[in-house]
Parts: sequence; C-alpha cells; structure tokens
Amino acid sequence: MKTSHTAFLISILLLASFSPLTHGLILNGLRIGAVRVNGLLFCSFDGNLIGNSPPLSGAIVQLSCAGSQTNLGQALTNPAGAFVVLVRLLDTLLFDPSSCFVRVNLPVAACSVFPPDGALTASINLVNIVQTAILNIANFTTGPFVSSVL
Repeated sequence: MKTSHTAFLISILLLASFSPLTHGLILNGLRIGAVRVNGLLFCSFDGNLIGNSPPLSGAIVQLSCAGSQTNLGQALTNPAGAFVVLVRLLDTLLFDPSSCFVRVNLPVAACSVFPPDGALTASINLVNIVQTAILNIANFTTGPFVSSVL
C-alpha cells in the first residue's frame, strides 16, 4: 500500500515538473525569467545628479512592489554610486513594473546632505529585454529619486 502511494506521488511530481508555467511575468509577449534594475545614486538632497554631486558609495538600495515593505531584491552602491538589483525567477511572480519602485532608507551615514529621516524612492522604466537560450532578462533603469516619508 505504501509503495502505491509513493509511486502516485512521484508520478504527480513528474507531471508537474514537465508542465509549462501558467503564471509569471510577461512583457511584450515574452515570458521573463529574471529582472535587472540599474541605477545611480548621488549625495545630493534628493539623490540625483545636481551640479557636481559626488556619487554615494555603500548605500543599500531595495526593490519593492505594490507599496509592500517586502523587498524583492537589494544591492549595495559601488564607489561610482551605481547599483544593480537582480530579481530571481520565482520573485518575478510578485513583480509588477507599474507598481514597483527602488527605495533607499534614510539616513545614510555616507551623505550628510540627505534629510534626516524618510526615504528616497524612484520609479523604474523598462529599457529592453535580452533574449538568451536559457531565459529572457528584462532590464530596467530608475527614474529620478524623490524624497518620501515612510
């Protein structure tokens, strides 16, 4: 009896593994397997390049969707202020570009120009979709950062 239950369970798992995904992120008719969000952060009042604002290094940047406090991904800015947030295949189920944003919680110790509390947020914009033999990667970039209250 136990053998028949085990065989049944294995057959169900095999069928499920060969079934195509019915959910997931689809952009421009392509199923997306990974998402990349690129951006730059500067030490200015709003985090954008103003005059000769220096780049902000070592800040934690988080990607959130639908006003959620749950992060789909995060990255650390490099010495040039650049960051790349990568979203895994399973997390693309929660990814909706129209409701996602990049957030930097304040204060950031490396920049005394920022407001003392709140956050800097930026919308994201689709740049392109790279098709590979393994998966499709949607590349996004950030819009301008704005100050917001958490």
